[in-house]
Amino acid sequence: MDLRCVSTLHAKLTDGQLEVVCKRRACGAEPGVVVLHYFDIHTGELIKTLRFADPQKGQHQHGADDHSAAVRAS
Repeated sequence: MDLRCVSTLHAKLTDGQLEVVCKRRACGAEPGVVVLHYFDIHTGELIKTLRFADPQKGQHQHGADDHSAAVRAS
C-alpha cells in the first residue's frame, strides 16, 4: 500500500514494514541520493536504512554529457 498525498509518495507499507523516503542530510540525503528507512510496523523499530543513487538525477539533459573537456576544431 502506498501512502501519498496528491503529488508525493511519502511511504510504502509492505510485509510488516513501513518504507519511508527521508530527505534529511543527516541520514545521507543529498541531490542524486535517495535514502529509505525501513521500520517494523508492530514495534516502530528502525530495521535498516538504505541509500541509492537517484536515477532521475543521473539522466543527461539537453544533449549534455558528463565530460568537462572542451571540444576544439583542428
